Amino acid sequence: MIDWKHMPSLAALRAFEAAARNGSLSAAARELNVTHAAIAGHVRTLETFFSMPLLIRAGQGMEPTADGALLAYGLTEGFTTLSATCRDLTDRHEARPLSVSTTPTFAEHWLMPRISSFWAEHPEINVTIAPSVAPTDLRRDGHDLAIRYGDGDWPGLEVEPLLRDDFCVVSAPAHAAQLAGADRETLRSQRWLIADNRADLPHLAQGLDVQPKALALLTFATNGLVLSALRAGLGIGLQSRTLIQRDLDQGRLVEVAPLHLDGIGYYVVTRPGATSDNLRLFRRWLRRAV
Repeated sequence: MIDWKHMPSLAALRAFEAAARNGSLSAAARELNVTHAAIAGHVRTLETFFSMPLLIRAGQGMEPTADGALLAYGLTEGFTTLSATCRDLTDRHEARPLSVSTTPTFAEHWLMPRISSFWAEHPEINVTIAPSVAPTDLRRDGHDLAIRYGDGDWPGLEVEPLLRDDFCVVSAPAHAAQLAGADRETLRSQRWLIADNRADLPHLAQGLDVQPKALALLTFATNGLVLSALRAGLGIGLQSRTLIQRDLDQGRLVEVAPLHLDGIGYYVVTRPGATSDNLRLFRRWLRRAV
């Protein structure tokens, strides 16, 4: 139970959070559509309430003290959760585009070739796909669903397996012919092509039973560039068999060896309580599409 008698006003907390996040009283005033004096007054109210300074001047702006930073962090987390909860409640009764975050490789090689079947079933549901190599915060960034690569261990989120443990080592045909029947020791000595974020490096090293620093790596900005380099014969790489099936079928890439990665793969990730009709329909379609 919240004891509101021992809480400062929500208006003051909201004003302070905006000021701390923006590093400026003026920017906070513009964001909240109030005056500079109103923001300053709210900050003073909080400093009186807690009997400690919360914001100090830093150059042309403001920055939180150590105590202020602690308060600002808690407020940002709390207001973000509150905003997401309100959005979830609204989504139950309001049609809006479904926002899906995923990696560029998954979007290009798996999602886009299949999503026409979803729209054939549900032409009334708009889906916005946001490809990104960086991890996304579903609450902060306003996404309804993410398809993430990893081991599925993301506390505080609802996680459902989509494509797991279906990985293989591949290279261009000529290079693959030289490595036919290669054992793990031979694979360890090869040049590995990998994306800059190196999300799969720990799993690759584990599968090869070697420390990551022992591998010779050539990195590229995205996995799309990794695939281009693999087709050009610049090395070998670990890829999801499902995502590169077209390359395998057409002979642009050849499997050198399977690599068992227990539990590693792509997962459907949503926020707890996110239960709009559109989201339920999209998740059901994902399961069938696999």
